[in-house]
Amino acid sequence: MSIPLAPDGVLELRFKSHPRLLHIVRSVVGQAAAMRGFAEEETQFIILAVDEACTNVIRHAYQGRTDGEMSICVREIQDGIEFLLRDEGTPADCSCWPKRSLDEVRPGGLGLPLIQAVMDCMEYRCTGGYNELRLAKSVHSSKVLSDD
Repeated sequence: MSIPLAPDGVLELRFKSHPRLLHIVRSVVGQAAAMRGFAEEETQFIILAVDEACTNVIRHAYQGRTDGEMSICVREIQDGIEFLLRDEGTPADCSCWPKRSLDEVRPGGLGLPLIQAVMDCMEYRCTGGYNELRLAKSVHSSKVLSDD
């Protein structure tokens, strides 16, 4: 089975589930966020959130396999940007997703809380033989991690 092309995507990148390829994804995400008008700090947090989502796919959906199919579609949405990540790995069980605070300092399990803290929208679904994670962020969102 093949991940279907995303409709009306501004940009779509297809890649294998290999960690060494994530630098390309980070570059694309950073350029797209900057072009959409996000400040440098917001752009860095968006890159971190999308990178964490891709890493989770590699680690959990593909159990570390480096031959899995992945794609990211970048779209401009009203007042923001949307990233649609797709993969053909093992579907996630949302009931098992960690629900902990970023303030709890211990190894592991902070990826999803971090993504939720940075992005305005995080929606997951499994459909048509592939998994899809939608992440969206408004340019005018006040939702940005800080040292405060």
